[in-house]
Amino acid sequence: MATIYELTDDIRFINQMMEEGDVDPEALKGALEVSKEELKIKLEHYCQFIKNLESDIDGLKMEEQRLSLKRKHLEDTKERMKAAMEWSLGEVGETKLECGTFKVSKQLNPASVKVDCELSLIPEKYLIPQEPKIDKKLLKEDIDGGVDLSGVAHLERTESLRIK
Repeated sequence: MATIYELTDDIRFINQMMEEGDVDPEALKGALEVSKEELKIKLEHYCQFIKNLESDIDGLKMEEQRLSLKRKHLEDTKERMKAAMEWSLGEVGETKLECGTFKVSKQLNPASVKVDCELSLIPEKYLIPQEPKIDKKLLKEDIDGGVDLSGVAHLERTESLRIK
């Protein structure tokens, strides 16, 4: 069977020949109908394959969510166990213990900065400059509301393929 591209080219060629009038249009109608039927079959196969891909994608997304929840659960369990170990060392007055093949110890971490005021009160030298971001949602709302933003932004509609 021909590819979708070959079938499309065939139909385009037959239509062009019919428009130019070099060949009797009645003679080409049969070939055109056969090519269109083959294209319909090819498109149906594409649709079936796309539906299978969508099903696989949905299954993978669900598995990603399941694995993410499992990972989160394991991370939470690890943190609870570490907190229990730290508490236990503190309760018995130890900072370091050898436990078989492991050494468990408490140590001071490097100091970290905790901000005590609102952002507006922090001197500018401590602020990181960032690129401005465009609020496209607000632009769309204003254009829909009749604000003239010629030369700044416009609404554009695109097309997409729907398979039902």
